[in-house]
Amino acid sequence: MKIILTIYILTSLLFSSGIVLGQNRLEGMLKLDKDGIKVFVYEKTDSDISAFRAVTYIKSTLDSILAVMFDNKSCTEWIHACDESIVLEDVSFNERYHYQICDIPFPFKDRDFIFHSIMRQNPVTKAVDITISSEPNYCNDKQSEECLKVKQSDLVRVSKSLGVYRLEPDGEGTKVTWIQHTDPSGQLPSWIVNQFIKDTPYLTLKKLADKVKEDKYHYAKLVYDLDGIAIALNSPTQQQINTLKTRENLVIYPSF
Repeated sequence: MKIILTIYILTSLLFSSGIVLGQNRLEGMLKLDKDGIKVFVYEKTDSDISAFRAVTYIKSTLDSILAVMFDNKSCTEWIHACDESIVLEDVSFNERYHYQICDIPFPFKDRDFIFHSIMRQNPVTKAVDITISSEPNYCNDKQSEECLKVKQSDLVRVSKSLGVYRLEPDGEGTKVTWIQHTDPSGQLPSWIVNQFIKDTPYLTLKKLADKVKEDKYHYAKLVYDLDGIAIALNSPTQQQINTLKTRENLVIYPSF
């Protein structure tokens, strides 16, 4: 409960600061506006590394977008520079720990992360916040096969990273807002990181918009409890997908 409360506070702070920026000078921080994706970059008072806020509209359901995000194996296919991702622990449908390797261009060393993600949903609007924070010491006292692999890593472990995905159903699609600040640690100069920081959200969200079109994500459906909160995700088999596509292609002729 203490962890969830902390995540709730951090999420609120991230978005409240973004709102203030939006009212004052966020438009002046617009660094990229392309393919329906806007990326705003702003300085942090407590870090040399800038943070970003990216906004886009994806013509797809919340179900499909979450299906991609929850498919850990798909990380390399849509998250920019993701080289590998491993689930360390599925605490529940709404909470998990996972390990991720980020490819960094030569001559710098690749980075790795241990992330703790928690999903919260508004039962009325169905809007979702997924808060992802770094937990670099998660595997220290664990002996699982996955954690043993993590312990053998000689990559630069990132200790400071906090981000939030906000997914808001809107008409025939979903508004996606991504706020992120990550200090890559090690000897990576901040000016290099800041120079290319706008590319990560742009390339990631662009690939996400394409990824959700794949059948196994397009036909995925969330399962809700009596309170209107998502508690599971049903991914259809290929046979079920074929049946659904057949039904969609049926032509209904009027009777006379």
